[in-house]
Amino acid sequence: MLLKFQVHSPGKVILHGEHAVVYHRPALAAVVGLGTTLKFRQLKAIQVASFQLEALNCTLEIQLPEFNGFLAEFRSKYPSDSTANLLEAVRAEVSKQLERSGGNAPKQHTQRAFISIYYLLAGAVLSAPGDKKLTLQTGFQVQVDSQLTVGAGLGSSASFGAALATTFLILAGHFDRDSYLSEANQALISSWAYESERVNHGTPSGLDNTVCTYGGMLRYVKGQGFQSLKIQKPLNILLVDSRVTRSTADIVAKVRHLGEAFPQLIEAIWQACEELVAAAVPLYESFGNAQDDSSKFEQLERLFQINNDLLKAIGVSHPKLEQIFTIAFKRGFFSKLTGAGAGGYVIVLLPENYECNEVYWKLKEELESAGFGVHVTTAGGEGLRVSSLED
Repeated sequence: MLLKFQVHSPGKVILHGEHAVVYHRPALAAVVGLGTTLKFRQLKAIQVASFQLEALNCTLEIQLPEFNGFLAEFRSKYPSDSTANLLEAVRAEVSKQLERSGGNAPKQHTQRAFISIYYLLAGAVLSAPGDKKLTLQTGFQVQVDSQLTVGAGLGSSASFGAALATTFLILAGHFDRDSYLSEANQALISSWAYESERVNHGTPSGLDNTVCTYGGMLRYVKGQGFQSLKIQKPLNILLVDSRVTRSTADIVAKVRHLGEAFPQLIEAIWQACEELVAAAVPLYESFGNAQDDSSKFEQLERLFQINNDLLKAIGVSHPKLEQIFTIAFKRGFFSKLTGAGAGGYVIVLLPENYECNEVYWKLKEELESAGFGVHVTTAGGEGLRVSSLED
């Protein structure tokens, strides 16, 4: 039987605590209804694995005989070690292959994607539970489509990594479509998605891969791990793309300089961010059980506004973000930037029956005609899922 299936892996938003999280304060993150869809099909009688990556507009290929040769060499060089030296070996192998293929060096994004794919595929095969000498004999095709803008704070790289990890772990026999949701297997998916994040971000926090894999809402403190919130139901949100790109590292550095210039002042802001998360958790956990939901929703709106004003205070807004806040506020909606700021996305909180609300449609129309990308979705839904693939 040739394998075929699809994986849907969601993106994430940070609801509260961005920037403060860098300084060991808690953050709240949630999966969003947008994500990455990966379609996997094994193909008879070919010795190639091909990867069509829509978001990067490219197709990458791995020749299986070469790949199996790489595995054999790695196993003889590191017999006892399944994967500790693997990333370095893969980087060397990929650059060797790119040199051999001649032509222009691919863009950095493409190169990183290729290293992630090669690394996760090799890792899954080398650590396969059954066969210590497992090789790949059957070619396959992978198509990856994403609704997540790359580099906009929606966890696109972790979403991609979790989808790849799941696919390769199924292929190498670690688990199957019936057992991938067990606790041990989810932990395995998340840890390999984290490895993929290392390729893309150097030293990731571990937040994105955890949220994408498990779903729901999480409270996170750097270096201390996660707690899942017990939410009643997902929150309706509007995700608004400012279409302004920026470098997260630059913004984090700018905030660090501000903290060095005014240590006690900025420390007080981080303290306020922590209090805000403490106030938000019980609201998210009880919202949706119908008891005084409307008053809880108003409190969440207030917290959104306070949080956004704290982020403005540390200088991570942008004229385009301000334009979104103003359009939303004018129509009676509360919003905040999410992630690094200085561009990227804004979250607008939507009430229960927003579709029946004429003002909502006006808001959507006004944002769209101002040139922003607008997605109606949820925060706090289900995590990664594998399903059957119909031809």
